[in-house]
Amino acid sequence: MYQNFPFGEITLDALKEISETRLKVLTLVERIHLQKMILSVSQRKAALIKELQQKELHEFANLINSSGCKSHTDLNIHVRRRDHISHFVLKSTVAFNVLKKRWFFKQEMRLFKWRFTSLDNEGIKQFMRINNFDFEPISQSEKENIKEYLQTSSNKDIDDMQFYRIPFSHVPSLIKKRKVFIMNGEAFVPEEEMVFLFIPYFRNILISSFENAREARANIYNDERFTNIFASLENSIHIENTILVQKQEVQQYVSLNQLDKLSETSYPLCMRVLHKALRKNHHLTHGGRVQYGLFLKGIGISLPDAMAFWKNEFTQVMDEATFNKEHSYQIRFAFGWEGSRRDYQPFTCLKIMESIVGPRDYHGCPFKHMPLGILEDELTDCGFNALERSAITNLSRDGQYSAACNKYYEIKHNCFNDTVFKHPNVYFNESVNRYHDLDLETENAY
Repeated sequence: MYQNFPFGEITLDALKEISETRLKVLTLVERIHLQKMILSVSQRKAALIKELQQKELHEFANLINSSGCKSHTDLNIHVRRRDHISHFVLKSTVAFNVLKKRWFFKQEMRLFKWRFTSLDNEGIKQFMRINNFDFEPISQSEKENIKEYLQTSSNKDIDDMQFYRIPFSHVPSLIKKRKVFIMNGEAFVPEEEMVFLFIPYFRNILISSFENAREARANIYNDERFTNIFASLENSIHIENTILVQKQEVQQYVSLNQLDKLSETSYPLCMRVLHKALRKNHHLTHGGRVQYGLFLKGIGISLPDAMAFWKNEFTQVMDEATFNKEHSYQIRFAFGWEGSRRDYQPFTCLKIMESIVGPRDYHGCPFKHMPLGILEDELTDCGFNALERSAITNLSRDGQYSAACNKYYEIKHNCFNDTVFKHPNVYFNESVNRYHDLDLETENAY
């Protein structure tokens, strides 16, 4: 649970290397969580271990898959020490950045949960001894007396399963999910669910330790050797997906009949161009279909609505059989219903800028890929005057594509925006939220 500060000596190069490795692990944790949310904890952990092995991060793969504390070889102790140190370094790295601290917190919580599922009975007992938890497993005779009730609370064979007697107030999440049998104020928790007992403790430890992490970083603020390491690590933490998920959690359902209006008010120009071309031509090339389709998925369009939307457009230039044969599979694939069944995420701005765009294509970043004359026509269609168009095209001409997009947003919303967008869905959510806030202000004015 990382309750004690690491001690001893380590070289600066090793400090940076193990911290960068842990950052790669946490990034994989986030990606697997987002892509495989429908899978169980143990299945996501297995996917993480597979990815770690493929990327030759074998130390962490073995650490996460460890069944307990039986092995005390020099190598095992070395790996645990690196785990211990890298946790504290990254915690200090994010201590002054609210969003990145939240990102680190979430990934560490997930990693803790996934690692705990590897522990066997002896590992759980050792974990409790080390961390001063006084919870005893029930005896075999007591288990036999209440076996039928224990079986009712589990969908697995409980004959070889260990149960622990826990005060019921310690496991509200298990009670809510009806995962435990309760008698006389005590919950009988199977070994595989014990992680839910310790998650709240780890959460509290992690939250309270950020203050010490801030102090630790502040104490070496003038040491360039460390500040350079912290700066490099912090710049390597990308939180666009986290921001997107957080925004989407509060985003209301978007219906198909809202898309035309939203494309005018809240789409970034890259998506507005795609929507406009689709409505005009009733078709997009493959790159445009993928870029726009994932964006629509990200703003809350469901698979049935997405299928209806694309079918309605495409069948104006082809018959239904052709659409079903050539396009319906790809739509289901993007939602994780075909092929590898991955939960594909909307493209980031960087990925869109890196797109290969041909003469018949409408995807990619208009500020990068559009000829300036066509870009100016698009901005005119948006209602921008000559001065506003010039401010955007000058940035585009200079290669400042993100700044041009940000200027587009500022002009569209008549505001100043000090954070350059790195994701079209974040742009969309900010826009919708801004219009929502303006509507509330108008209502309150009356």
